Amino acid sequence: RAMVDAAKPGAKKRGRPRNPNKPRPRKPGPPPEALRVRHNPIFDEMRQQMDAVVAAIHPKRGGGGAAQTSSKPSETLADRVEKVVAITMTEKEKAAIEKERREAAMYWPVSLNPKLKPKGCVVSDDRMSFTSTKGYKTCVASHGVKTAGAYYYEITIIALGETGHARVGWKSKSGERNAPVGFDKFGYGYKDIGGEKVHQGVTSAYGEPFKEGDVIGCYIYVDADVPVKARGTKVTTVNAASEPTENASFIAFARNGAFQGKAFESLTSGDGAYFPAGSLYTMPDVEPAQLKFNFGPTWAFPPDVDAVGFVAPRPMSHFAPPRPPPQEVKTEPEDAKLVDTERQDAKPAISSDEPKPTIALEGFPTSSKPSATSL
Repeated sequence: RAMVDAAKPGAKKRGRPRNPNKPRPRKPGPPPEALRVRHNPIFDEMRQQMDAVVAAIHPKRGGGGAAQTSSKPSETLADRVEKVVAITMTEKEKAAIEKERREAAMYWPVSLNPKLKPKGCVVSDDRMSFTSTKGYKTCVASHGVKTAGAYYYEITIIALGETGHARVGWKSKSGERNAPVGFDKFGYGYKDIGGEKVHQGVTSAYGEPFKEGDVIGCYIYVDADVPVKARGTKVTTVNAASEPTENASFIAFARNGAFQGKAFESLTSGDGAYFPAGSLYTMPDVEPAQLKFNFGPTWAFPPDVDAVGFVAPRPMSHFAPPRPPPQEVKTEPEDAKLVDTERQDAKPAISSDEPKPTIALEGFPTSSKPSATSL
C-alpha cells in the first residue's frame, strides 16, 4: 500500500523516522520584563547613544562596489576616538573641558591662529610659520591691534620656489582667507612683485620688491582705540566706516630694516581689529612656499624709527597676557596652634585620686574591678 500511495500523483514522500534519543531543540522563551517594554525612555536614550558611538567608529560608506573618491581627508583613529568621547561625555564634563580650553588659549603667546587657516595651509607645531601648496592662501595671527599706539612684527620669506609669490600686511577677520591680503577693503598688503602696495584689489607703486630670504617688517600706528563690533550691531565710529575718514592712523613696511615710507593712511577696520597677515601663492604639485612670523620682542632687523620720524612701536607679543601666579598652599599660622594649646590648657583637669561616680544596680557589684562572685 505504501508503494501505491507513493505512486499517486501529488503524494508526499515520507521522510526518515525521527530518532527518539535525539533531544528536540528548545524554543526561545519570553524575554525579560524590562526588554518587553516597548517605550522605555532609558533604553531609547542608551540605544541612540550606542548608535552614535557605532556610527563614529564605523562611518557609513557609500553604496555600490566601486570605491568612492573624495577630496576630504579620511578620518584618523584619533578623530573617531575623540568623537566617541564627546558622545559619551555629559554636558557638565563638556563645559569643564571647554572652560579649560578657553583658559589655555587665553595664555597662549601671540602666534598664528590655526582655526582661521584656509584649506591647503599647514601651520607648524609652534604656530609661527605656515606652508601653502595651491593658490593664494592667507593666515592671520591670534591677536589683533585694538588699542591706540604703534605695533610691529616681522615676516621672513623662507621659501617661494619657482612659482611662489608672497604678500604681507594687516587685515581683519572679515577678510577673505582664500585670497591674498589686500584683495578686499578689509586688508592692506605689500607685494613681492614690483614692491607694490594693494588695498581693495587696487595696486600702486610703493617700494622695493622682496624675494626669498628677505625679512619684511610690518608697522602700524593707530591714533585711537579701535571700537569692538558687538554681535548684531554696526560700527559707525572712527576707523570702522566703509569709507576712509581723516585720522592719523597709517601702515608702513620695512625691507631688511629699511623703511619704504608710509603705504596706507586713514585706515579703516571692518570688525574692530588689525591682525598680522601673510599670504602665499604656489602652483599645484610643486615645492610648497613658506612664511615665518616673528612677533617679538627681539628682531632680526630692529626698526629704525628715528630715521623716519615714527613712534617707537611695541612688539605684537605685548598682547600676550601674563600667566596667573601659582596658587599658594595655605598653611596653618602659628597663632592658631597657640590658641589651640591654650584651649587645651584651660580645660579643668580631673584628679585620679577623686572617686569616679558609680551607679548601683541590683545584682551587680559597684566596684570597677570584677569580684569573684561576678566571674
